Amino acid sequence: MRPLALALALAALAATLGTNAQPRVVQTIEVRHADAAVYLAPRADAPRRGTLALGARFPFRARVAGEGCPTDWFAIDDAAWVCGHHVEVVRAAPERPTVPTVAEGHHLPYDYAFVAFDGTRTFTHPRDAYTDDYYAALGEGFGIVVTGFERHGGTRWARTLRGLYVEADSLRMARGSDFVGVPLEGTMDVAWVRRGGATLHDRRGGRVVRRAGHREVVRTRRTDRGWTELTDGSWVRTRNLHAWRPTEPPDGVPTDGTWIDIDVREQVLVFSRGARALYATLVSTGRAGRTATPPGLHRTWVKLAYSDMDDLERVDAEHNYAIERVPWVQYFEGSNGLHAAFWHDDFGRRRSHGCVNLAPRDARALYELSEPAVPPGWTAIFPREDEPTTYVNVRD
Repeated sequence: MRPLALALALAALAATLGTNAQPRVVQTIEVRHADAAVYLAPRADAPRRGTLALGARFPFRARVAGEGCPTDWFAIDDAAWVCGHHVEVVRAAPERPTVPTVAEGHHLPYDYAFVAFDGTRTFTHPRDAYTDDYYAALGEGFGIVVTGFERHGGTRWARTLRGLYVEADSLRMARGSDFVGVPLEGTMDVAWVRRGGATLHDRRGGRVVRRAGHREVVRTRRTDRGWTELTDGSWVRTRNLHAWRPTEPPDGVPTDGTWIDIDVREQVLVFSRGARALYATLVSTGRAGRTATPPGLHRTWVKLAYSDMDDLERVDAEHNYAIERVPWVQYFEGSNGLHAAFWHDDFGRRRSHGCVNLAPRDARALYELSEPAVPPGWTAIFPREDEPTTYVNVRD
């Protein structure tokens, strides 16, 4: 067979077998602006649905002209539109990472550090320190995200998420608490020991059988006259435990809806679906008074992969705070929300400015359990009125 005839025959055979099909070019949109806004309709005055992660790629269902966008609007889902100004049409496969991303073996998504000295200066480049041409001064205790370290002129510098430089010796790195809550099997029978050295007895007021550790998890059976019996048969004074006080789902929570109960007196949080308890842990709510966590039943109004937090507008505060990229945030009443706290390990005691502080792994677990889920590639979602949403019940 001649070469041309052979080539034609092979081509025909390949077509028959379907092996000559070229890889299909996938057209997607890639997010070019961090936290690009998503709307429920293709117009800028529509209600917001959420935000998208920088670099994420999404297939799009429609492309239309609309109001408030200098280019076209792209639909990435039902009632989810993003302005073309924030994206670019590319030929690449979709890529929608879960945000924030946590490396294996870690429980925080970033390397965080806190400013050790008031007035610590940041520079656009370490060489600017020689002329004291600084960008901004940071207050003691301010939290920043560190992306790496460099050495310039014999000095070790930390590079921040914002591309600035801070002398490494002016920072203290944050590790975050190893504390973590307890998955449940439908009933709440766990408690935590309030203080290390609390005594366990063989009966009410009887012989001491051992001393428990701080925040040790114990399983409870019943409470009687100021004492709690544990499932191993030992007894402990009830005042030495963080124990959830059972309560029915509040009016307003759907029968099979998800809700979070926060017992301020006990500093215990329980996540439930309907009457079935699924997860429990210790928290740190707001201090009494002006910074108390607002009581009552609240509907989660936004979930964010991360949020910058500060009180820099308060001129009456003795010390202001500012912390970058606090992860796994769920706001339920104004600026009060649930979020990871990596600056202390005092869960079980009130100490926040009104929010509900959670150990990092607890914050992540609740963020993933609560409704609605944040889609991959998104950095925030605003629950719609017509979809399941997690409620937060704060009681004291």
